[in-house]
Amino acid sequence: MSIRTLLPLLLAALLATHAHAQSPAKNTKGKSSGQTLASYLPKVKAALGARWAAALAPLMADSAVGSVNVTFKLDADGKVTDFAVVANSSNEAFAKFCEQFVRETKFEKPPASALKDGLLEIPFTFTIL
Repeated sequence: MSIRTLLPLLLAALLATHAHAQSPAKNTKGKSSGQTLASYLPKVKAALGARWAAALAPLMADSAVGSVNVTFKLDADGKVTDFAVVANSSNEAFAKFCEQFVRETKFEKPPASALKDGLLEIPFTFTIL
């Protein structure tokens, strides 16, 4: 198996280790939504990880080694409403790929208790090694 074939598979495995979650938020009633948020974040990682290797493989020649740190917001239906690149040590092509990738991923509905003003902000890091 060539390195070009093996690399996307390795990246898919690394994706699971590069997701960063915010600390549990407080909802408006002062109760912690950490337990429901903690159970939802693995679903976000799984949704992204399921598509990662196949989507990234054709772009490997245009993407540089590095990381793209992003935040995106999901509404109550799990639709992406906002996306921002927070930091980028790769290149613009990889950052644009990450935005398109997130916007095209179908996410489950987040738990209502984790929403703040109807949205859930997810910080995430994509890395190419």
